[in-house]
Amino acid sequence: MESIIQQEKQCLVCHCTRGLHKHHVFYGPLRRISEKEGFTVWLCARHHNMSNSGVHFDRELDLEIKRLGQHVYEQTHSREEFIKLIGKNYL
Repeated sequence: MESIIQQEKQCLVCHCTRGLHKHHVFYGPLRRISEKEGFTVWLCARHHNMSNSGVHFDRELDLEIKRLGQHVYEQTHSREEFIKLIGKNYL
């Protein structure tokens, strides 16, 4: 599924358009749910996993993107549906 968070293929953080990685907002056992429900964003290598400011190393950036994903999802679904799907409330 296409991302429910982004329409443009550019880094969510710095808006560059080169060397992009597809990031699954909810990963590990929730990776398939992220793919199915559109909880994905584009990130440049720096903001994904190639520096300390990447989402995999910066807990605040990780939480910010998770909150954004939940906010967008809740525009068409309930909070209860989100929690049932992901198992946690980030807002």
